[in-house]
Amino acid sequence: MYTVEFNKLPNFNNLYLDYISQSEEDFKKLKPFFNSHFRENEDIFKVIDEKIHNYNTSRYFDKNVLIDILKRQNVTFGGDEHTAANIELLVSDETFAVVTGQQVGLYTGPLYTILKTISTVKLAKELKEKFPQFNFVPIFWLEAEDHDLEEANHTYVIDKQNELQRVGFDAENTNDEEGTKKNTPPVGSIPFGELINSINEQLRSTLIDTDFKDKIMNMITKNYKEGSDYKTAFAGLMNDIFKGYGVIFIDTSDHEIKRLLIPVFEKELTSSPKLCETIITQSAELEKNYDIQVKPKVINMFFLHNNNRLLIEPRDGGKFALKNSKRRFENEEMLNTLNENPELFSPNVVLRPICQDYLLPTVAYIGGPGEISYFAQFKPAYKHYDITMPVIYPRASVSIIEGKIAKFMANFNVKLEDIFHHSFLVSKVVDKLSEVKIEDEISRYIDELNKVFYDMRNMTVKVDQTLLNAVDNMKDKTKQNIEHFKSKLINAQAKKSETTTTQIDKVTNNIFPNHNLQERVISIIYFLNKYDDAFIKKLFHEIDVTNFNHQVIEM
Repeated sequence: MYTVEFNKLPNFNNLYLDYISQSEEDFKKLKPFFNSHFRENEDIFKVIDEKIHNYNTSRYFDKNVLIDILKRQNVTFGGDEHTAANIELLVSDETFAVVTGQQVGLYTGPLYTILKTISTVKLAKELKEKFPQFNFVPIFWLEAEDHDLEEANHTYVIDKQNELQRVGFDAENTNDEEGTKKNTPPVGSIPFGELINSINEQLRSTLIDTDFKDKIMNMITKNYKEGSDYKTAFAGLMNDIFKGYGVIFIDTSDHEIKRLLIPVFEKELTSSPKLCETIITQSAELEKNYDIQVKPKVINMFFLHNNNRLLIEPRDGGKFALKNSKRRFENEEMLNTLNENPELFSPNVVLRPICQDYLLPTVAYIGGPGEISYFAQFKPAYKHYDITMPVIYPRASVSIIEGKIAKFMANFNVKLEDIFHHSFLVSKVVDKLSEVKIEDEISRYIDELNKVFYDMRNMTVKVDQTLLNAVDNMKDKTKQNIEHFKSKLINAQAKKSETTTTQIDKVTNNIFPNHNLQERVISIIYFLNKYDDAFIKKLFHEIDVTNFNHQVIEM
């Protein structure tokens, strides 16, 4: 395993880069927006200490009720004795949660879902070693109420031709059972119809043939089957993948969980727009240096109406309305509905972390770059609810380099970061194979060109200084034309070696699929099909949750 600094990789926001930076100056800009520094043991202990006192006083439910719900849910999801033992540990006030979460999706979605889970398990173990007087259990928050079906209904694998293939439901063949754009219920509760059998077969035919293929497909079809839903299938497959690691899954769409959350929802309904205003104030400060990820709503809650998840909005006279609907509520009617049918209510992205840390004794939340950015806006929300904000801990970020790709990179002296710049990668590889070193030759011509235009400027100064801009423009256009011609030369040279360009495409499909990091696109299923359980064991062995660079693991 080796590492690459994040600033050499594409598509990472500046706030995240400053957050994981080792420079005190970088983090200093962000310190006011977080409760603690994830690198500092003292800060982590401070959160634990606050949670000991705060968790028991800020919640209005019996923790044993939550534990009974978790037992029931995890039996349904196929949890093993390790998960059951961790749930029992939660009885003690000396036990704390390390939490992560993700929207439920087809075949667990992109690889980062797996990386989040591994980070959570490993950090819980790491904290136990640092603070042996306490217990820490890994908990996965199933985001089952999101309505972004277009994100959840597919995944990507590499096929037999080493090409990236989308596997999943298409918009045009998604029937009413699986949801449509007009009908957008919470994704987690959407049942699979007969079509899931075809999607499973699509996956089977796309995956390469290996000794593990039948085993993996049996695991898939056991969970993703007609009559099951996204949430149950996701949790079941995750339990199969993480058997023995004691991960606790929590489904907060559960009506019994919603009953525990009534005080959180009631406060948001009765105290709005206070939460919104505090986050807007915080966001305005944050926006002086960074882009804002989340826009809070006046009321940060949804209501399930006619199988649609609609935003609750305030109206004059203490009344409420549902966005994009004619449905209206009197104040008393809304609060009565909350107490009678809390399962109809759900938090948006702003209120979700509050619900999480109201329910759970969370000391650390494992998040990706986007999540860390929006947590920077949420510190006032925790204060509003008198809940301790957890340590926001960056998940492990990983690229998997398989044997043939590693060999290709070694042969052509290609670094991981080279793969993210396609024209440079092509140039580097083709240049190594070619008798004509295009990059070197063009650089030599540019040097000569600079000398020519330097002499022309000197001559022009003596004749008419007003013509200097014309000389500079001519120089810029000439350079642009040469760069354009260089691309044509490189492409022409590449065509002479189609085998090499095919290799480049295969490498790019695997490491930078769809112009994005591998972890954000490719499914765990591709790797499990090739390496079986050894893949997960390798990740657990090699991933370092205390290393905050991008980690490169060779298979």
